[in-house]
This record gives sequence, structure tokens and C-alpha cells, in this order.
Amino acid sequence: MGSISKREAAKRDLVEIWIWYAEHGGIEVADRFLAASESTLQTLSSHPEMGISLILRPPELQGMRRFPVSDGFERILLFYFPLQTGVDLVRVVHGSRDLDQLINEGFLG
Repeated sequence: MGSISKREAAKRDLVEIWIWYAEHGGIEVADRFLAASESTLQTLSSHPEMGISLILRPPELQGMRRFPVSDGFERILLFYFPLQTGVDLVRVVHGSRDLDQLINEGFLG
């Protein structure tokens, strides 16, 4: 198992999504989301090249990948940089969001 680093923006995203699930689906669903996120990150930390490589213009986003959260939360996407020792989680975003707009607003948060 590799290391998992979470940027502040990713931590905020996880909390905001947990709150949304807690309000709309209950605490149990919100907790399942966090558990599924952590499980997916554990898998990615051992196999950081699993995610889809993204082609993005900003130089600071070059090499970033995305991968869906598992266990029924596949519409939530993890955006991360693969590291030799694991992953660097950048953002956690619902798949329906406009990625171009997020990037223009400052994706790294």
C-alpha cells in the first residue's frame, strides 16, 4: 500500500460531499461515501497509474488523472497526481460538474 496525500481543496470537497449525502441520504450513506472514497484511494495508492490520464492546458495540471469512487459512488471522481510512492489527491468532484469551468476558476483551490 502506498501513501495518500490530500490537498486542502480535496479535504474540503470530501467534507462538502459528505454533508450533501448526510442531508439528502442520511448519515449512513454519507459514511459509506467516505469509506468508499478511502477504499478507492487505498487501491490507487498501490496502483497510481490506474486512473484516466487527462490532457489539460494549465502546466500545473499536467499529469493529473481521474478515477471514480467505488461501491455505488462512481459519479464522484477523484482527481489526483500519481506519485512513485502513492497518490496526491487534488480534488473530489461530481462527474456532472463542468470541468472546464472548474479549471478556469482555479482547480487546485
